[in-house]
Amino acid sequence: MNMKTTYLWWKFLCITATINILIWAAAIWMRSDIQDFSYWHPVLSGIYVSICAFRSFFPRIDLERYCLFDHPLSSVALGRSFATIAEVCFSAQIALLLYDLGQLLALPAIVYISYTIVPIIILAQASCWYATLTLNHFWHAVEEAAWVVMIMLAAACLYAGYTELTGVYQLLMVVGLLSCLGSAYIMLFIDIPMYLSRTRNGERSGVRYLSVDQGIQDAVNRRVQTHDWAVWKKEALWITPYFTFGVWLSIGMMLVNFTA
Repeated sequence: MNMKTTYLWWKFLCITATINILIWAAAIWMRSDIQDFSYWHPVLSGIYVSICAFRSFFPRIDLERYCLFDHPLSSVALGRSFATIAEVCFSAQIALLLYDLGQLLALPAIVYISYTIVPIIILAQASCWYATLTLNHFWHAVEEAAWVVMIMLAAACLYAGYTELTGVYQLLMVVGLLSCLGSAYIMLFIDIPMYLSRTRNGERSGVRYLSVDQGIQDAVNRRVQTHDWAVWKKEALWITPYFTFGVWLSIGMMLVNFTA
């Protein structure tokens, strides 16, 4: 039963990933006739959508080295590298969106905030890599905290947009604000407590952290195949919205045009 549940969840991820690629392609077609069409968002979104699809087909849990399939494409080092690229691309989309919003509203503060988005997420990625290599969950909590900071900055900008704009743009600000609040809730009340709990449990059990050099070798070579839903279900709480709503947000940002 546990294995069946895990495979049902995996099939859902795979079907959703395939549909998302088709939605992205349709969105490209929709934008092709827009004047002053920018290719930055489609390229960044395309990378993000593709990598999320790859990670859906070959799911992994980085720090524990768990994977659903014992295959070279399930390598933790490979998957984490792709994830880093995807998340920097996603943050770049947010930065571009906020920059355009700041220009539209003539608010330099929003433009300045847009410049901070990608550096914050690069710091988050450094923390994630350190956690993955050393096997220390605390740094995953630090990574999530960095994401929360970025999300709150974006939310403040979107709220400013909500107070200044009308019509469909105001509706877009509401959607963005709800997305920020939902993401922050998951990180603050699910992800960070989970990682801190794992840190405490590891310390009580005498876990041995790896050096960075040891971690690189371990991440490249070691993977533990498991189909046990007891292992995957907690991770599914963030993996599922990440590879569904997160992808839809990326595609949605591609369609927003403040300069039209």
